[in-house]
Amino acid sequence: MKLVSKSSDNRRPSNPPRSNAPVRGPTLGRNVTPDGRPAPSQGYSTTPNSNNVPQSVGIIKNPIQAKNSNTKKSTTRTIKKNTPVKAILITLMIIVILAASSFIVLGFYVDSLDTIFPNVWADGVNVSGMTLQDAVAHLIYVGYEDNAEGISATVIFPDNTSFSITGNDVGLSFNAMEAALAAFAFGRDDTFFRNEIQYIRSLFERTELNDLSTPVYDDSFIRLLAAEYTERFNTTLFNSSLVPNNEYITIIRGSGLHPAIEENVHSLAINTLRQAISTHDNITVRYSPEENAGDSIEAQIYELQLLFDEIHDDAISAQWDVDTLSATTSSNGRTFDLEQAISSLRNAANGQRIIVEIETLEPEYTKEFFESVIFAHKLSDSTTREASGNSNRLGNIQLAANKINGTVINPGNEFSFNEIVGRRTVAAGFRAANTIRNGIFEPGIGGGICQVSSTLHDAVLHTSLEVVERTPHGLRIAYMPVGDEGTVLGNADDVAAVGGRRFANDAMVNWGTNDYRFKNNTDFPIKIVATVSGRNLTIELWGTRLNENNEEDKSYFVVETVILERFQSGTTEQLADWLPEGTREVHEGAKGQFGYRVETFKLHFSEDGELLSRTEISRRRYNAQSQIILIGTAPIVEAPPPVDTTPQPTPDPGDGGEGGDDGDSGGAGDG
Repeated sequence: MKLVSKSSDNRRPSNPPRSNAPVRGPTLGRNVTPDGRPAPSQGYSTTPNSNNVPQSVGIIKNPIQAKNSNTKKSTTRTIKKNTPVKAILITLMIIVILAASSFIVLGFYVDSLDTIFPNVWADGVNVSGMTLQDAVAHLIYVGYEDNAEGISATVIFPDNTSFSITGNDVGLSFNAMEAALAAFAFGRDDTFFRNEIQYIRSLFERTELNDLSTPVYDDSFIRLLAAEYTERFNTTLFNSSLVPNNEYITIIRGSGLHPAIEENVHSLAINTLRQAISTHDNITVRYSPEENAGDSIEAQIYELQLLFDEIHDDAISAQWDVDTLSATTSSNGRTFDLEQAISSLRNAANGQRIIVEIETLEPEYTKEFFESVIFAHKLSDSTTREASGNSNRLGNIQLAANKINGTVINPGNEFSFNEIVGRRTVAAGFRAANTIRNGIFEPGIGGGICQVSSTLHDAVLHTSLEVVERTPHGLRIAYMPVGDEGTVLGNADDVAAVGGRRFANDAMVNWGTNDYRFKNNTDFPIKIVATVSGRNLTIELWGTRLNENNEEDKSYFVVETVILERFQSGTTEQLADWLPEGTREVHEGAKGQFGYRVETFKLHFSEDGELLSRTEISRRRYNAQSQIILIGTAPIVEAPPPVDTTPQPTPDPGDGGEGGDDGDSGGAGDG
């Protein structure tokens, strides 16, 4: 639009310009000046008048009206009042239309957007403006799925025992895809315009989205800890037998609490872990069982006694199994000082913790130690000699020795000679040899085996083994060995006369009446080793000799025989109708010998010869045997009777055995 100005002398130009367009009358929407030029659109003219006062120009509807100044002023005032409002309204309408159009366009833009809204953070990770795939990759890159560090839950019990669960312990992990999907869905879950509004808000403010991924963890590990520590806590309240480490028990005086409930402990641990995951923090809570007003010190003492009965277990020492010839397995025991525990409990303050140590009881002997010392020591030995030269007698000795050889006597058990050797019969292999019968040596089945029982008894006397049954012979026997033991009182010449200082160590056996028995009163098995070499019988006892330090006990025993009295033998005559008249012979089974009254002691010496003890083990009277002179009474005839060529056993003084008390010469024995 071109503005026209008047000259300063108020003169009009002689030739005013003309428009090529025809001059049209007033039209709606167009303003013209009187000369036909377009008037200013805003109704104001910048052409100065003669007075340099701005002149308002309005819309001229009629040329005649323009000459009327009143009409002009009136019209001008109307236009000045209404035109700006209308223009403003038009402008506002345009702005609204443009804004609405822009809003709609933005809405379509938001609706078609394939990225996450601006300023969106997923569990602390900025994923603004990322596509779903980019957000997943970025979350994985920053360690979102393995972000278990700094997360833990701790549960503390009333006795201050506790357990902790870390994110790494339970294999805590998150899902990046799940978190990215949740971030991508933000602002897209409502109406078209609401989503657009949320987008606009995201442009100006940060949005924190938390707990977008469901955490994955191992619940079995949590259950295991809950069960273990629940049981441990309940043990302190005497609802369980023993603490898991088997080293001590814990008592809380007057706890006043019910037992912990495993499921409640587990639920508390799970909820605490979830809270720690949500806040990515370490959280500690306390577990509090219900109170038990009825709990009392006496109830705790009662429970402590029950616990003692359950815990106390004696150690089992290794033993020797005679059937398997091996040592049994040993095992430790355990216990605790019940009286001390009760005393500590009574003197403790309410809520005070008391620690009671569990003691280990060691077995006296372990299997390995037992096997290393079994039959390791020769306890004693004794040797006697069969001097008669009778083969039947020597055969009986060999047979009986074979039967007892290798016999093992377990600790606490007894050895029975008759039980091991058995009845002496021809069917069993025994032969006829001299035995003592009615004070006379005469042939009998099994004669000679008393030498085996006597040699065994002599060996037993030189140990600490307990003799249970032993019967001496009625007459002194000659096969006991000559030795240098002990001190013999009386006439020294009598020592040689009675055949040695151990003659009183004999033991007579007879099937059905007299047995020889001894008991293994040691902690280890005893083994008998019996051998016959030539005419010598040797019996050894093998076992274990240990002192209080479990070292070999080298002390030893000596048997002392004290002769208190000797008796004369005397001589008697006896008619013999099988001998020729006038013949006089000494009876082969009764050649006569002195009798004795003796006392026997066992002396115990230390390794260095110190006398530790002297114990009387027997007092015995051995009867004197009168010499019998046989006087023949058979008539002498011209033709002598046939001679019996059957071999007869050679009488041997000291063969056989005879039972009975002092002064009793009756009975019979397997001499």
